[in-house]
Order: sequence, then C-alpha cells, then structure tokens
Amino acid sequence: MIKSTSAPPPQRNGAAGFFPHSLGFFSALAGYLSARLKLAGIEGKEASGHYAVIVALFAATLLLGGLGYLFLCLAAIFLIASVFPQPNAWIWVTLAMAALHFIATLCLAWLAKNRLAQPMFESTIHEFRKDQEWLSSKSENRN
Repeated sequence: MIKSTSAPPPQRNGAAGFFPHSLGFFSALAGYLSARLKLAGIEGKEASGHYAVIVALFAATLLLGGLGYLFLCLAAIFLIASVFPQPNAWIWVTLAMAALHFIATLCLAWLAKNRLAQPMFESTIHEFRKDQEWLSSKSENRN
C-alpha cells in the first residue's frame, strides 16, 4: 500500500460560504416573520372580539330604534284618534315607551361610537416602527 503524504483538505467550520450565510439569513427571516405573525394573530383575536361587540351594539341599536319607531307611530296614530271624544291613558304610555326606546338607542349608538374610536393592532404597529427605526439606523451606519 502506498501512503499518501498529502494532507486532507481543510474542513470548513460551516460559518463561511454562500449557502450557510443564506441559510442563516432565511432562518432569521422565518423567525422574525413567525414572531410578527403570532403577534398579529393575538391582536386579531382581540380585534375580532372588539368588533363583535360593536356589531352586537349596532344590532341592538337597530332593534331598539325599530321598536321606538313602531311605538312612536302607534302613539301618533292614537294621539290623532284622541282628538275625538274618547281619550285613552295608554296613549301616553305608548309615547313614554317610544321615548325610552329612543333614549336607549342613543345610548347604544354612543357606546358603539366610543368602541369604534379605540385603536387596534397597537403592539404590532409599535413593533414594526421599532423594526423600521432599527433598519434605518443600520442603513445609516453602513453609509
């Protein structure tokens, strides 16, 4: 047997070269996107609950507004009928019910408006702004 006197080729430590660097980059990118998507998912669940409450308030507003309109129409009809000599006390009760329904409608509309004014996805936007500032500072450091 002939022994080779040449040394084996040098082993790379895996930290140099295009493919290891690309693998590290894509691994970091996947981790970054995964973290951001998890955060967006958490805030999406919060937002869906928030908007479900707004939809429920809006539906209740429509229902109470419709009932108020019905009672108002009934009251107007019977008030016109009360011009004739047979007054009935329940007409005033119908008017009071209409007023109560309209007050409840205004309260629910006010609550829905206040809920709609609350900003959503604050943490996600904040994280993206921090990332943008960090990237801007890194690009300024290279120049």
